[in-house]
Amino acid sequence: MTGVEVAREKKDLLYHIINNIEAETLDDICQRIASHVVNKYGDSISIRLRQILQKVTQNEDRIGKHAFVFFALAQEPESRQLFMSETPRVPPEKFKRFIDDELPILVDKLTNGAFTSLRAFVEDTRWTYCTL
Repeated sequence: MTGVEVAREKKDLLYHIINNIEAETLDDICQRIASHVVNKYGDSISIRLRQILQKVTQNEDRIGKHAFVFFALAQEPESRQLFMSETPRVPPEKFKRFIDDELPILVDKLTNGAFTSLRAFVEDTRWTYCTL
């Protein structure tokens, strides 16, 4: 089974950062998204957002990091380029379906208080992506 998982992770970067707890890829993705947000909003970025970005990128909490990635994929379309470049690092059809159909519903539920916790949002979103 390990061989199957490794092969799947090599074909799908998002699946890899969801499931591989040993790799530093998740940290790199979070750092790149945070840098993008800081560059995009520049001096108009709030102190609170700056602090949150710093905490997410420096903390070891995978729930927070996954929530950050999922929320960025939904709210910052430029962050999708980390996964979909000239050579896609995710299955294009699966990723598009997740971004267009599944993720907006999950983020809407999060922002409207339908989830009991951030952990519940992340677990549902992980499960949704992995089972597509």
